Amino acid sequence: MLTHEGEEMLGIRVRGIEVTRLEGLTDAMFGFAITLLIVSLEPPTSYEQLVNLMLSFPAFAVTFMLMMFIWYWHYRFFRQFGLNTGKVVWVNAILMFVVLMFVFPLKFIATVVIDRVFLEGWLGLDMPDQLTLGANFSYPVLHTIYAVGFAAVFLCFTWLYKLAHEARDDLELMPYEILSTRVHIVMYILVASVPLLTIPLVWMPTPYAPMIAGFANFLIWPATALYGRYMAPRLDALKPAVEAA
Repeated sequence: MLTHEGEEMLGIRVRGIEVTRLEGLTDAMFGFAITLLIVSLEPPTSYEQLVNLMLSFPAFAVTFMLMMFIWYWHYRFFRQFGLNTGKVVWVNAILMFVVLMFVFPLKFIATVVIDRVFLEGWLGLDMPDQLTLGANFSYPVLHTIYAVGFAAVFLCFTWLYKLAHEARDDLELMPYEILSTRVHIVMYILVASVPLLTIPLVWMPTPYAPMIAGFANFLIWPATALYGRYMAPRLDALKPAVEAA
């Protein structure tokens, strides 16, 4: 999609076009993570199994969509800055480790919430039993694992953009790009903080605690939207300098 350096991507000029070995390895790991989502879906051998497989697709679709979003944010960072320093390599390795570990609780909680709560509990559909919850199943523990994994992914992105901000002189970032990089850092901190703040909610002594904690995750959108609107005038004030350059 990019033809030359200098094209703009969300307020930051593109400095990386060639796909590096680091990105190639990362793409392979993302492919492996998506494969882990699919291996649990056995090919249907009967009509009933086909129907059950189709009913299980919503949970898979949500998990797949989030994995693709994470891949795109990773792609965007390397296109914007083209960094391949030693620190970036290590942070990228941590991110890939977290993604590979996060895919399991993500798929598990998506199946529990979408299949058991929404489709079966609220809509009354007869959903297939894909999971064995057991007598020791604890939704607060599952929610905590999910929240920590989700936050860890976006804290890694925060770290990556912090490294880019530290290299602003070497990258010759303009004031608008420096501020845009800072905005990215705060945005990712907000996205990581909201799930962590829902952890105390899910442990509240009320049967509604799981629902309260679950819906509290949607606060990510108003939090980031409000911050974006707050920073928009400052970014707009620096935009003419970028256009003139």
